[in-house]
Amino acid sequence: MDQEIEVKFLLKDYAALMQKISDLHLPCSQARIHEFNLRYDLADGSLVAQKQVLRLRKDTQARLTFKGPGVMEEDVLLRKEIEVEVSDFETTHRLLTALGYQVVMMYEKFRANYLLDSLVISVDETPFGLFVELEGESPAQVRQAAETLGFDWEARINFSYSALLTIFNRNTGHTFRDLNFENFADLMVIPSDLGLKFAD
Repeated sequence: MDQEIEVKFLLKDYAALMQKISDLHLPCSQARIHEFNLRYDLADGSLVAQKQVLRLRKDTQARLTFKGPGVMEEDVLLRKEIEVEVSDFETTHRLLTALGYQVVMMYEKFRANYLLDSLVISVDETPFGLFVELEGESPAQVRQAAETLGFDWEARINFSYSALLTIFNRNTGHTFRDLNFENFADLMVIPSDLGLKFAD
C-alpha cells in the first residue's frame, strides 16, 4: 500500500540508543550512510500550498518520491507515498527542472536502519540533532515500538525535517533554505530552537 505511517523523536544520547538496539538484538537493514535530498516545487508554490512533497534522494541508490497531505490517526502521521527507484540522480534532476520544477530545499543527514519485526527504525544524524524515525504498518505498531525503545510518547514529532527547519528559522532569526551540515557547523541547537523536547 502506498502509505507512510511514521513518527519521529528527538534524542540526546546516541550511545544509549545504540545500546538499546543492541540489547534488543535488532538487525541492521542499512548501515550508516550519507543521504542527500532535493525537494522540489513549481514556481507558484502549489505543491507546498497543497501540503504535497516531491523529493529526489540519493544514498546507495536514487529514488523519486511523492508524498500527499498528512492526516493524523491515533497520534501518528499517515501520508500517501509513491516512490520509484531511478537509474540516474543527475538526469532525473534535469528532467524535473525541464518540466518546470525548482529546488526549494536541500537537506542531508546520515541514516542507519534497523528492524523491529516489520517496523523500520531509522537513526538520523541531522545538522540540527539526533532523531529516530519509526515507520510501521499501523499506528498501534509505531506506538508499541516507541514504548519498547523507551521513548516518551508525548515528545513525538509529526513534522517533516523541512517543517522543523522553518520552526528553527522562526525561533532563532536564521533564514536557512537548506538543512546541511555547513549551515549548522558553528551552531549549538537546543530543543527549544525546534519547539521540541528530548524523548529520552
